[in-house]
Amino acid sequence: MGFARIYFALSFVLIFITHKRTHALIVPSLTSSTKASTTVLFRNTVYPPPFSPITDISYGEESRTYRRTVYTHDDWVKHRSPDRFLRQLTAMTVSGVYKNIGNEILATTSIAFLICVYNNLVGGFTDFSGVTHEAIFQSIYLPVIGLPLAPFTLASPSLGLLLSK
Repeated sequence: MGFARIYFALSFVLIFITHKRTHALIVPSLTSSTKASTTVLFRNTVYPPPFSPITDISYGEESRTYRRTVYTHDDWVKHRSPDRFLRQLTAMTVSGVYKNIGNEILATTSIAFLICVYNNLVGGFTDFSGVTHEAIFQSIYLPVIGLPLAPFTLASPSLGLLLSK
């Protein structure tokens, strides 16, 4: 609780300090000059720099031309076959969906893994035998990272209604 109070107080202090310096809500004047000025970053600040054309097309966009629009009876029989689960598990690494979202899955998995390792280092862990091990780094300035369950608990009935027919 002490860490949260300090963080809350510091955020209000920073807002108060920067309040007089920020000018985000100033209305632009109508008498301002429309003359273009040069900067180091861009040659002309009135017209943004042109973007280069996209040359690298993702797998999902490239394979769009090969997708079929007609779902035949043979396709339905193959889809409902008893061995579809094994076939889909073996084809998971070469699927188009996996290729499209592979980077997002890698980033999410990496962040979750790093948070688990951090929590084990600063909060300790219990192994498979039930033995509790102390934290390697013990400090009041290194809190265990976690999310409150209330938002997920409150949102689950609405999500269930949204996903059901």
